Amino acid sequence: MEKFSSEAVTKSISVTIKETFDTMLEMDLEPVDQIPENAVEDDRLVGSVYFGGEVVGVLSIHVSKVFSQLITAAMLGSEPDQVKDLEEIKDVLGELTNIVAGNLKTDMANAGLACVISTPSITRGTDFKINPADAASVQRIGFKHDKYFVLVDVAAKEEAGAGDQIAGAKELSSKEISDKIGSVDIRAAVVNSVIDVFYTMLSMEVEHIKEIPPGFVEGERTVGTVTFAGDVDGLFNIQVNDDFARIMTASMLGVEKDEIESEEEVNDVVRELSNIVGGNLKSKFVDAGLSCVLSPPAITRGRDFRVEALNIIDTESFLFSYQDHTIIVEAGIKKDGQQKEAESDTKEPDQAPGEQKIDKQGAGVTDKKHNLDLILNIPLELTVVLGRTRQKINELLSLGTGSIVALKQLEGEPVDILVNDTLIARGQVVLENEKYGIKIIEIVSRKERINSIS
Repeated sequence: MEKFSSEAVTKSISVTIKETFDTMLEMDLEPVDQIPENAVEDDRLVGSVYFGGEVVGVLSIHVSKVFSQLITAAMLGSEPDQVKDLEEIKDVLGELTNIVAGNLKTDMANAGLACVISTPSITRGTDFKINPADAASVQRIGFKHDKYFVLVDVAAKEEAGAGDQIAGAKELSSKEISDKIGSVDIRAAVVNSVIDVFYTMLSMEVEHIKEIPPGFVEGERTVGTVTFAGDVDGLFNIQVNDDFARIMTASMLGVEKDEIESEEEVNDVVRELSNIVGGNLKSKFVDAGLSCVLSPPAITRGRDFRVEALNIIDTESFLFSYQDHTIIVEAGIKKDGQQKEAESDTKEPDQAPGEQKIDKQGAGVTDKKHNLDLILNIPLELTVVLGRTRQKINELLSLGTGSIVALKQLEGEPVDILVNDTLIARGQVVLENEKYGIKIIEIVSRKERINSIS
């Protein structure tokens, strides 16, 4: 019997995304019953989070590039024309996707479904189509702010008996997780697995190469993506141009290239390859003592797009060739700042090409490092203030067991939420599953936050 219905999914997402846009961005979202075909224009971004465990699937949020800039400006308290950094836009969309998926995960857990979610990934560009993981049919929910649309796609199903896959997740300390991830030779695992899979499945002897061959151009292409969740957060992509994807499919099916009848046949082959290589890497992490869940593979096809992890994921690119065809593989794992720093200190001067990042055209590399992840694990103290009052010393001395202290706060008034003694929000006290919690109803302005600093 289904524990979490599609109606419950719609309600959870609708409540969360409307409240998030209202409190964090001061934007009103209205639900849309009839979603136009061109609701999100061609130049767009999609934030995706994958589920694993007793719920398997993906949640994606689609917005136009223009609206993503407005959202980022609202989040940062700046003007839209001041938003120039793509990484800021990706971080904000990733955070929104993470909030919506995280609340959906909590609602599923309350319904008795244990699951974990991946770190968000971002797909951006002007020409692409996402074919989500073969978990379930896609459920689309639409919202609108002014003339801009927000589309949320969910493809998820319950996976009975899969709770043991995430047993022990998050029980290790961050240092233990970092040490165990560091014990896995990710580079060797990826390179060896790709070479083995192409040989055993497709009878193709691919070669690990150092750089993009001259004349290579990214044309119509297919990308297979799987993500890791649990103790290990990460992303694995395998990318091939359309012509080679059809050659691979023909080899797999034992037919000629022009006999390939459907796009879905090509998608299935790329899915299988990404699933096998990602699964081999997952096995390395499990053997190292880490809890790790692999998402079902998703497919993205088009001419102008990139599938990227957020900058808290340390991504490496690997290049392979078969005859005159090029295969691009990306593997990224979330690591804390200490682990990254240690790797940087020990890296050989002649850096392997697999450690380089390929630009949009595949013909260049960039060494740009983003260090937001260095501060993400800093602990902060969150305090909820139910109310305050002033008393004289003799009144304090007279307090004893059973004494009642009257607060200035009136019943039903919002309570203050402080981080490191700085006022950041106000909320309402709620009781859920016999536990007290705080429902955030207002994010305070920058001026109020500054004034609250003592």
